[in-house]
Amino acid sequence: MYADILEATVLNNTRYEKDPNRCLAYHVLDDTRAPLSQEQVAVEWSASGKGDDAQAIRVRRSPMRVCAGGDSWINVVIEVSRYLGYNKTFFDILEGYYQTASSAWPGHSFDDMISEKPFRVHVDTGVYDYLVFSGGGNEVLGGVALTKILKDRSAALGSDQPEDFLQMDRLEAILEKLKDGYVEVAEYLRKRAPRTQLLVHGYDYPVAQSDGPWFGRPFVKRNFRFEADKELITGILHYLVDRFYGFLQEVDDQYPNVTLVDIRNVVRGRWTDEFHPDLDASKDIAGFYRNVIDGYPIV
Repeated sequence: MYADILEATVLNNTRYEKDPNRCLAYHVLDDTRAPLSQEQVAVEWSASGKGDDAQAIRVRRSPMRVCAGGDSWINVVIEVSRYLGYNKTFFDILEGYYQTASSAWPGHSFDDMISEKPFRVHVDTGVYDYLVFSGGGNEVLGGVALTKILKDRSAALGSDQPEDFLQMDRLEAILEKLKDGYVEVAEYLRKRAPRTQLLVHGYDYPVAQSDGPWFGRPFVKRNFRFEADKELITGILHYLVDRFYGFLQEVDDQYPNVTLVDIRNVVRGRWTDEFHPDLDASKDIAGFYRNVIDGYPIV
């Protein structure tokens, strides 16, 4: 049935194809089954609409224009992913309140997002007040990346400090690369779209599941025990998310056109899987963004 859903989901003369090697990742193919570039995907996606999902939650009264770029925290391709139990993202919710456009696509790597900048098709027009950008989670919290960062459970027996179970040199290098990428986006907006403010986030504290592809399997592979090591696993994931927010705060402090939206402890266990919020949590996250966009303080 899933293959039928993908085959039937067509954007103009294009169609989706699930990446068999990556979680929640889709490719878009043209009518010759050749993959589209990220910029082509952005154009197709913006032009396609989302059927019923494109309908506003209420009449759009806000004059703000908001575009987005990035990963599956912005776009889970709800037309397909809903059949796997996924819900709307926080940006899907924001689409009901503002004039929006998105170049986000699940499965885009951070390096490709930074080098190709598919969000250019929107921000280069100069009409958008905000760019909501989400990226880098797979480089730190994704299954393969997390496996490479984690040490074996036996590496620090007797310790309860997250740092003792992480390849810190590797982690520091990844975080530095991610920071450089966010700085590049901020600089791009400063030069090419000076009226556009960049809104960023560092995800929320996830809850690992023993069979989960993002967190569970890496911890199992490194010989962590889910019952006995529950607090340690939680501490490691909290540490990684906090470090992500740490470099984003530095970018926020350095660039006046960047605002860090802190959504830690917003999801509070309300996940569709290990790393994607359910609908109620997405609505709450959207509320934090609306406070920033509409000029209200976050409390």
